[in-house]
Amino acid sequence: MYYVAQVIRDECSKYNCKQCTLFCPEPNTLMYTDETHHAYVMTERCKGCALCVYVCSNLLKRDSIEMVYAENRDVAGVR
Repeated sequence: MYYVAQVIRDECSKYNCKQCTLFCPEPNTLMYTDETHHAYVMTERCKGCALCVYVCSNLLKRDSIEMVYAENRDVAGVR
């Protein structure tokens, strides 16, 4: 019962910036796929710090990542 990051795929793929992956403090948690041009979250590794949301929403004004309530680690990191 905690929050994890979730990438909004359609919004993220518009920008192709990859900035969120640079700021995530947990290695191999916020990843980027070049095939579909969007970030995705390895939810089993996400600590819920929301730094990626701050970078994407507040600094870059792109609103492509949100925090979602997760009752277990099986939630998807992309919607």
